[in-house]
Amino acid sequence: MAPRLTPEDRLQRLVAKCRSRVDALDPPPVSLSHTPDSTLGSLARAAGYERISQKFCETLESRLKDVGVETYPALQDPMNTRNTRIHFFDTNHPIPGIQSTRVLFPEERQLSDFLVRNFAALSYINKNRLTFRCREARIAPGCIIDLLAEDTKHRELVGFELKHEAADDRVVGQAAKYMTALSRQAEKEDRPGARLIIVTGQPDQSLQRQVQELAQARGVKTDWLLYEVSLEMKQAPL
Repeated sequence: MAPRLTPEDRLQRLVAKCRSRVDALDPPPVSLSHTPDSTLGSLARAAGYERISQKFCETLESRLKDVGVETYPALQDPMNTRNTRIHFFDTNHPIPGIQSTRVLFPEERQLSDFLVRNFAALSYINKNRLTFRCREARIAPGCIIDLLAEDTKHRELVGFELKHEAADDRVVGQAAKYMTALSRQAEKEDRPGARLIIVTGQPDQSLQRQVQELAQARGVKTDWLLYEVSLEMKQAPL
C-alpha cells in the first residue's frame, strides 16, 4: 500500500505542478488568456485543505514565490472566492499592463449597470458623440450585444461587448458575429456603417491584434478599450 501523503507532501506536489505548468509555456505569455490557471477551490483541494483559509493562501503564496511563480489575482486578495480563477506566470516575466482587481468590477452586470447610468458623463462617449440606445440588444437571431448606441455625428450604429475582467479566445469569434450583425442592422436602418467597441478589464495584445485584423478584413471599425474604476473620498462641508 502506498504511503498516505502528508499535508506537506500535498503542498509540495501542488507547488511543483504549478511551476511545471509555467515552465511548459514557451515563449512566456504576454496576456492572462494564455497563462495556466485553476480555481482557488481546486488549489485548496489539491493541497488537502477542506476550506480556503487565510493560512492556506499565505502558505501557498509564499511557496510559489519561493519557486519564482506569481499569481493573478494575489492569493490573499480579499475579493477571492472558491470560484476565482487564479492565473500563474513566471516572476521574471510579468504580464504587461495587468490591472489590480481593486479597480475592476467583480461581475459583468455591475460594469454594464455603471456604463448605463453614467454613459453620458464618460469622456470617451462625449468625445465620440455617442448616445445610448439600449442594453442587451438583439441585433440578429441568437445575437445579443451588451450595449447598443448611436454615433450622432456619423450616424453609425455602435455596439459594446463587455468583459469585466480578462477576455479569452472566444472574444474573436464573438467579435466576428457582432461585426456581421451590426453591419446588417445598420444597413436595415439606412445607416452608413457600424462600429464595435470591446471593453475589458485586462489588456491582451494578442487578442486585440486578432480582432483588429478581423475588423480590417470586414470593414467594421473596432476599438478595444480598458476600463478602471476609482473612488474619491473628501471632507464633507460643515
